Amino acid sequence: MTVQPGPASRLLAAAVTLLWLGGCATYQPRPLEERSPLAVDLHSLRVGAAPASGATETAHPFNPADGLDLTEVGTLAVLNNPKLSAQRARLAVADAQAFAAGLLPDPQLSAGFDKPTGQTAGLVNAWSLGLSYDIIPLLTRPARREATRRTQEKVRLDLLWQEWQVIQQARSLAVRLRLEQQRLALLQRMRGLYRERYRRSARALKDGDLTLDVNGTDLTALVDTLSQINQLEQTHNQTRHDFNLLLGLDPAVNVDISPLTEPPPVAAALARKQLSALPRLRPDLLALKAGYASQEASVRAAVLAQFPSLGIGINRARDTGNVETIGVSVSLTLPLFSGNRGPIAIERATRDQLRAEYRARLAQTAVDVDRLLELQTILRRQQNSLQTYLPRLKTLVDRGRSAYGRGDIQALTFLNMESTWVNKRLEQISLEQSGWENRIALEALLALPGFPGEPLTTFVDDKKEVRP
Repeated sequence: MTVQPGPASRLLAAAVTLLWLGGCATYQPRPLEERSPLAVDLHSLRVGAAPASGATETAHPFNPADGLDLTEVGTLAVLNNPKLSAQRARLAVADAQAFAAGLLPDPQLSAGFDKPTGQTAGLVNAWSLGLSYDIIPLLTRPARREATRRTQEKVRLDLLWQEWQVIQQARSLAVRLRLEQQRLALLQRMRGLYRERYRRSARALKDGDLTLDVNGTDLTALVDTLSQINQLEQTHNQTRHDFNLLLGLDPAVNVDISPLTEPPPVAAALARKQLSALPRLRPDLLALKAGYASQEASVRAAVLAQFPSLGIGINRARDTGNVETIGVSVSLTLPLFSGNRGPIAIERATRDQLRAEYRARLAQTAVDVDRLLELQTILRRQQNSLQTYLPRLKTLVDRGRSAYGRGDIQALTFLNMESTWVNKRLEQISLEQSGWENRIALEALLALPGFPGEPLTTFVDDKKEVRP
């Protein structure tokens, strides 16, 4: 005797099947793009979308025609940097993990069918149907959800810290780009002077009006300047390519940087105040805190998971003698050997590791801030010293150039004076660059008001605000 399913049973089975199929994801291929994503000009860059950090928007004039200032540089970098785009993809992964942790575990459905063989007189086909559910995932679900939520928060804060670092790097490269151009312009101007001087002294030497040592001195000055230009051109080439990549620009694009003013110093009192507040302000420290909180939840979940795994089920069956039964089943894992002690030990050790990493980051921050503050004092003292004596040296060089042209001083004497002035002027520009980079690094390390500040803004393009 067989049991035929009725219309209601068939309708229920069809509804369950359609519901299951409706909740299934579908696959769609997404091929990779094989062309470079770099923009071919400044106007192709994104200027209106706010970064993932959720900073408050303010308007800032965006006009690349007059050169990019440091605010524009930082904003364009944080919006268009290719590596940041890849980091933002990690945020989607963390969101998906948080979504997965919030889902309830699925029940388990089991079914069986037995057909008698041999002497089958009086026997019927046997079947069984069971529905079971594991209880332990329900107990650990709140802790697992908390762990993934904290991990999601950590990924967001890590992304914000990456944005801060990109802003810092973009500003530093912009300063370097601008001041390297100044150094190149100075050296190229001196190369022109030395080249013309060598050309004249070579002609005078040929005519017998000048000695070989004077001509050799002029040639030495020219060759030394050429060597400096060659080395600086290589450095500038690397800086320009690094800067363009950071902004998501094609290497062929030339970017003008607005003139720089002297950066204001960071007061020691402000630095100490900010240093004590950094655990509540700086994204990387907040991210480490979030990671530690996530690990605390993971330890709690591991402790809860040590309880015996408990499953409860309902069974319906019919044997070959046509006897139907209904019952309840309970499955219990006996914690005789493992008892989840291994995962608990791993999670606790990981928590201790994160705690040590957080303490190490605080210690490194304190040392870095103190080092940069001392470097700020050293750089300003050196800049003031050069600023005092360099104009005087420039006056002497100008007088010496006239005296050298009249033949009143020896060539070697004038060359030493002029070479000293050029090298000290190059040193002055390098000190200005170091001062800017030191200031930018302090702003990022101390999370000073205004950093990233304006770079996390919406631009105003052609006096019309551009919003996401």
